[in-house]
Amino acid sequence: MKKQVILMIAGLSAMLSSCSSYNYYSVSNKPLSGYQSYAWIPEGKSKASKIYDNDIATDRIVEATAKQLESRGLVLDNKKPDLLVRYTAVVNTEVKKVNEPVYYNAPARFSPRLGYYRGRSFLYYSYWNPLPVYVGSEMRNVRVKEGSVMLDLIDRKTSKVIWRGWAEGEITNPEKALNELPKVVENIFKKLPGQALAAR
Repeated sequence: MKKQVILMIAGLSAMLSSCSSYNYYSVSNKPLSGYQSYAWIPEGKSKASKIYDNDIATDRIVEATAKQLESRGLVLDNKKPDLLVRYTAVVNTEVKKVNEPVYYNAPARFSPRLGYYRGRSFLYYSYWNPLPVYVGSEMRNVRVKEGSVMLDLIDRKTSKVIWRGWAEGEITNPEKALNELPKVVENIFKKLPGQALAAR
């Protein structure tokens, strides 16, 4: 029985840890095959927050991207690459409308009660604290930080973006946002077709 409980807890923990607050997207305009090498070009502009505008974020994005590209058979070639790789990381402050429930909390009070003991009645007071009552909802504006990490694969010969993958999500904790970057990059590349980029 204990083993089953431990396995259930471990499974639930794995599921929760794999959950992400990001949504992932990708677009491409040509078959992604026949490429053997890549090189980096400077990251895109519009990094609007210190969360991503630092060497730690850059290193994590570059290392995670290199790992994904090399796992697909590409090698780094700064002299004559087939693909150019660029990333853009942005954090913007946005205003979201949130529909929140409204409750009425009736005041707690002492209420008189009539009790009986051995055939005699007596008066006593009991403390009454009623539960909150739902009375409706209200809309309010909440300022949130929206993060976006975008990766572009560019054909060096044509200078055209052949594939773009990106993640968008709400950032509530800067430290967590930095720590999640390798996983975010990995999930972006999951949007790449399975056999894409491999030379034929």
